[in-house]
Amino acid sequence: MIRDLSTFLYGVALALVLGIGSATWATGNLPFLGTLAINDWHANPAIGTNNPDPYSQAYFSRSGGLPLAAAEGLAFVRRIDDDGETLNARCTYVIEGDTPGARLWTLYVLRDDAPLASPREGVPVALHSGSILRFRDGDFDIRIAPLPQPRNWLFAGASGPFALALSLYDTAIGSDTGLADLRMPAVRKLGCVND
Repeated sequence: MIRDLSTFLYGVALALVLGIGSATWATGNLPFLGTLAINDWHANPAIGTNNPDPYSQAYFSRSGGLPLAAAEGLAFVRRIDDDGETLNARCTYVIEGDTPGARLWTLYVLRDDAPLASPREGVPVALHSGSILRFRDGDFDIRIAPLPQPRNWLFAGASGPFALALSLYDTAIGSDTGLADLRMPAVRKLGCVND
């Protein structure tokens, strides 16, 4: 009797741990079902529709975020640089190039899948298309570094992994059939502290 009870309790405990653990893992990151990937920038155009997949619904319910509706725009996330290495705040990166056509875009730093709060006034953790300096051809470069940089600069923290979120507002990219012609900004690592 006691052996049957302990086996039953062990089975229930194992089922709870595996069930909760797998649900946490499955909803911990933005799902890659139906993902649109352009130069390591990932977006899910189906998230803002009337019938998103259940993993996307669970992700936004868990994170507390609100996805952009299909008519509003498209949000891309990038977690690695052009060399395939995870973005780290102790390194200096340059984001260069241009974005696909959009009325407005925003670029901000994510830490633990949430927007980073500025540690103090005047330290930028987000930029938008109307607030940056551009070259004559319309391209731009934005430095991400732990210390202030000239021109366009973003702060991503002192150390640790981070991600970049690029939201394009009022864009036709989700319905565009010429996806091969779209340009997304490159993310190159320039160096790291203590390298």
